[in-house]
Amino acid sequence: MRARTVKLLIAAATTVVVCAASAGLSLRAEAQPADAAAADAVVARVGDRVITASEVGRRIAQIPPFQLQSFGRTPEEIRKNFVSQVLVRELLLAQGAAAQKLTERADVQDRIRGVLRAALLQRIQAEAMASSPVTDDEIRAYYEANRDKFSAPPMVALWRILVATREEAEGILAELKKDPSPQRFKDIARERSLDKATSMRGGDLGFVAPDGTTAEPGLKIAPGLMEAAARVKDAELVPEPVPEGDRFAVLWRRQSRRPVSRSLEQEAASIRQILAHGKAEAQVKQLLERLRAQDVSGHAPELVDLIDITSTGDLQPLRRPGTLASSRRPGAPPPSPVPRQDMR
Repeated sequence: MRARTVKLLIAAATTVVVCAASAGLSLRAEAQPADAAAADAVVARVGDRVITASEVGRRIAQIPPFQLQSFGRTPEEIRKNFVSQVLVRELLLAQGAAAQKLTERADVQDRIRGVLRAALLQRIQAEAMASSPVTDDEIRAYYEANRDKFSAPPMVALWRILVATREEAEGILAELKKDPSPQRFKDIARERSLDKATSMRGGDLGFVAPDGTTAEPGLKIAPGLMEAAARVKDAELVPEPVPEGDRFAVLWRRQSRRPVSRSLEQEAASIRQILAHGKAEAQVKQLLERLRAQDVSGHAPELVDLIDITSTGDLQPLRRPGTLASSRRPGAPPPSPVPRQDMR
């Protein structure tokens, strides 16, 4: 395969004619030809493809200056080397791939579709920004409607062990005074806490707001716990059992988090990006609906039910319709035959 590829490249290389690598071309600001005739001038010909002066100028303009320096010391040397080492090389490899029919491979077609998809989405985004730019009023309206995203009250991280009696809570506090390690607290919480929703997390309630709300849906802390936590410093145990309804809590204040308040000026740039993305997504949705109505002629999603996907995301062999799934584990020996009983 390598020998064949080399032969194809050599054969294609013989068709390359670098006829005007430096004519009408210059670096950066001078890269674009002055008139239409110069822009259409053919710099190189590779098989049935041509490289024009305007294409060379466009590609050079995309290269950072420090990378251009690797192609030579003078503008003329850089231009010539860029054409031969980059543009001609690209066309040679592309034509070699086409000669080997690589574009017919499924994985290559997937990558081509990915490039085309990305290019289309990029163009839609640019058109959306040009036709409907995000205004300051839209940014302000989004900020006002989502203030909770840009501000947060002061919060404390709490660990708790909930038990039935004060005596049991006092006994746990005595144990923790002998071994005040996080691991010991977690072990006791898992073994003895009555709050099964948090015991498996070692009694970790997470960060709690002043009103008792937490990040866990449906979990709200009693006001008495917050008052008790406010009387100690970070990393300190509340020295006495804290009443919680008809039960008692052993409470450990782990750390604090300062209040967060981000102004409109601080968030304007990120909000602009969010809104611009939303406008582009709306145009993508409209385009998909139009293309779906225009191009989708057959759709049978039920056929993919033949593809088995395990809980870990692995694909299993396809099962023919009407066959029963085997309960035998992969690699397990076949079941032993059941001996027939004597019917006499």
